[in-house]
Amino acid sequence: MVAVSKVSAVIDTPLLIVGGGPAALIIGTVVAGYSLGSLIVGHESLNSDEAVELDDEAIELLKPHGVINVLRPYATSTEPFVITAALFEKVLKHHCVVNMNITLYDGMVLQDLMLDGDSANCTISDGQTKWAIKADRLVDTTKLPIDLNGAIKEGSAIAREILSRIN
Repeated sequence: MVAVSKVSAVIDTPLLIVGGGPAALIIGTVVAGYSLGSLIVGHESLNSDEAVELDDEAIELLKPHGVINVLRPYATSTEPFVITAALFEKVLKHHCVVNMNITLYDGMVLQDLMLDGDSANCTISDGQTKWAIKADRLVDTTKLPIDLNGAIKEGSAIAREILSRIN
């Protein structure tokens, strides 16, 4: 059994995103396009090899900041736009990792969550080290749609709502 250390650092973030599925990555990507930083913790991909045809609304929501262009080389077809859900998440996750406004921690467990209005305080741990998190806002994606079109639409709507509150 490995002993978990005391909190080693405090991470302050404008937006903490927890939960898996494509919506978490969409929210982080959309807000990052407007220079809002986010921390995505413990993201779990759905790993569905089901091919999904993105509808027109989902495609339009992915056009700002070139997200659809990042996905295009991985699509099975571009007319109509078809991609597997697993590949969508894998590509978008890699895109998030290289974005300076998104920090993504896999393999972390969220603990001791305390909410105060929109803000949240908690710790995250990898089993050996703990970090304290202070977030201005928290989004939990566990209850959001997991189907690709629904996740894109709902994730984009949540991101726009967050952005409207700070502008």
